[in-house]
Amino acid sequence: MQPEIRLGIGERPGVMFAMLNNKGAATRLFSAKSPSFARIELHTHRIMPNGIVRMVQVDGFAVPADGNLVLKPGGHHLMLFGYKGQKGENITVTLEFSDGRAVTVAAAPSQRTRAGDKKLQHHSH
Repeated sequence: MQPEIRLGIGERPGVMFAMLNNKGAATRLFSAKSPSFARIELHTHRIMPNGIVRMVQVDGFAVPADGNLVLKPGGHHLMLFGYKGQKGENITVTLEFSDGRAVTVAAAPSQRTRAGDKKLQHHSH
């Protein structure tokens, strides 16, 4: 799965989703950095005792041996703060793992659309 980076609107943080395939021993993703962002945080969604789902910052994601780490909407994901790249340029993100491995992925960012944007209407004549 190609990493997907969605830029936030205005000052809002962006978000990154990806499917990472681990060929080897279990490890942890504990850090991510990018020259295009001031900082990147690891976030996940947790169901609170009252049943409300909250987004919380965590210090790492477990990566199973010979398994996948899935970063997806509503699950684990990366929050990208302080975008300083240029519109249209590819963004590289380096993911750092507790076993010393680092993986750099590149993605072309998409702009998040504001809720309520009207879809273009196609009229047939």
